[in-house]
Amino acid sequence: MKRTYELMVIVKSDFPVEDTKKRDELLLKLVKGATLKEVTVLGKKELAYPIKKHKEGIYILATLAGSALKTGDLETESKLGTDIIRFMLLEKEG
Repeated sequence: MKRTYELMVIVKSDFPVEDTKKRDELLLKLVKGATLKEVTVLGKKELAYPIKKHKEGIYILATLAGSALKTGDLETESKLGTDIIRFMLLEKEG
């Protein structure tokens, strides 16, 4: 059964979001087995508090489709990726 997810990722402020191939590779590496439906770059914003010594980051919102995603795998992959500051994964209703 396919489910729809929203993934919000904050990447380092020097990440090349204009390079769609690199951006999509980063997102797909986080959620293996899912397909990207839509990606929206919300832009560079100042963080409410410093995270990993970063004061600003680029927000990326992605809509994904796939079977049940494992958040443990997502956490492990995000810690390995040096460009990712934070992420949040939500399952969309309906």
